[in-house]
Amino acid sequence: MKIVILRGGQALRRRRDAAGPGTSTRERGVLALGNGSGRWVLVNMSPGVAHQLDSDLRLDSHLGLPEPEVRAVVLTDAQVDHVGGLLSLRDGAPIDLYATPAVFEQLTTALPVLPVLQHYCGVHWRVVPVAGDRRVAAFRVEGMPTLEFTAVATQVPLPPHLAHQAAGEQPQVGDSIALAVRDLATGQRVFCAPGLAQIGATEFDWMREADCLLLDHLPGDAAAGAGGQPWLDLLRGMPARHKVLFADQPAATRDGWAEQGIALAYDGMEIEL
Repeated sequence: MKIVILRGGQALRRRRDAAGPGTSTRERGVLALGNGSGRWVLVNMSPGVAHQLDSDLRLDSHLGLPEPEVRAVVLTDAQVDHVGGLLSLRDGAPIDLYATPAVFEQLTTALPVLPVLQHYCGVHWRVVPVAGDRRVAAFRVEGMPTLEFTAVATQVPLPPHLAHQAAGEQPQVGDSIALAVRDLATGQRVFCAPGLAQIGATEFDWMREADCLLLDHLPGDAAAGAGGQPWLDLLRGMPARHKVLFADQPAATRDGWAEQGIALAYDGMEIEL
């Protein structure tokens, strides 16, 4: 199994607007998973990555990745930075899109990306059955029989375009998920949770089984796991060989993280398991 980080956790540009001076425009938590067959699964799709797939010649070294006919998209939530690039794929092949019922609903109503795409390339809807009482569900991606996917319901803050609409309502199971991916040929496991704001007992159990962890950088005092263990201590103690953070940190700080056995994601980063 091969992982390619797209856009990493780096800020693409800085701009001044009503949100305050020097606000970063970020595109993180987007990556590609391949199994060596020339087929790929894209986890989330930001606008910058959609452009990158069309224009970045470096991606030609990854057989099939730039070709829309041999890739699928799995969404972990309906955050704008994770779904905004779908519209940029409108002139290509129909999109094989995997998402939970909650995310499909949000992309049909609150942020109606899917109805627009149906007038262009079309969308093949593949439902990831995490909803209601079902918080964990295994699924397969067509054309990739050697990879087994498991979606795990997580809790993250709702994005502004959903939070306003959902005022007074309870979050739905499936608003956001983490992905656990197992390579059936090698037994290697990846746990990917972009946007995760808190590590609970369920996430902890999946993380402990993983050979590669791909996570957002939580605040330094964030508690996680049994007994409220500080999350960085928890991460350092995990047995995974690869621990990668989608984090906005200057390159100069990477050595300090590396000393703790933790890598910071960057554009084009490759991991092979």
